[in-house]
Amino acid sequence: MSDSIYRALQGLSRRETILCKQGSRLPKHLEFKLYAFYLTLILIAIVVAFVWQLTRLETFKVTSLIFLLSGYFGIIAHPALLFIVRSKEISLQFKNPFNLVYANAQETEKIDKKYIDFLSKKSPEKLEIVLLEVKAQKHIFEQKTALLVGSIERIGFAPGILALLISLDKLSEIELDWVLSIAYIIPIIYFFGAFSRLLASKVSRHISILELAIANQKPHD
Repeated sequence: MSDSIYRALQGLSRRETILCKQGSRLPKHLEFKLYAFYLTLILIAIVVAFVWQLTRLETFKVTSLIFLLSGYFGIIAHPALLFIVRSKEISLQFKNPFNLVYANAQETEKIDKKYIDFLSKKSPEKLEIVLLEVKAQKHIFEQKTALLVGSIERIGFAPGILALLISLDKLSEIELDWVLSIAYIIPIIYFFGAFSRLLASKVSRHISILELAIANQKPHD
């Protein structure tokens, strides 16, 4: 069985998450919390919109739109906010653009080497079957994500912002039609797509580690 190899990959994933949190120079991982806050605002807007449709009360309509606008505003203003919070880090990157990349690589190397050494001791047959299965699962995961997200991830929030602006043209006459529905659903789909891409990139690293462990077992000339 290849259980120990899968456990090693799961352990590597946990160590990467811990390293990411420790390496963040933002207070208490602020960047992730900001994205979670924007998403929460939009989810609340969707829930209140359902209540609006059930009750037909203007108060719920206005409340839902306020939460939705706040979520979009936060998403749009996010780069500027990070620029302010990370001003020192950004200034250092301008002086030495590759410094942060190499520093992160140096930190991950310490962890990767331990797992590569461990995996290199496993039989080539087990490593190759695990590699095959991981590649297959990654491909299936990416195909499912592409079917759900489509091209929305490439064009970003523009359709949602446009739909929101069109709907706000006459505030008193706003109804939850298909145009306004786009404004509600686009951020959810986009965040799901971005999260899926992050997961896929992490799996790609694990594939590279498995390939290197297999290559280390082959005789060198």
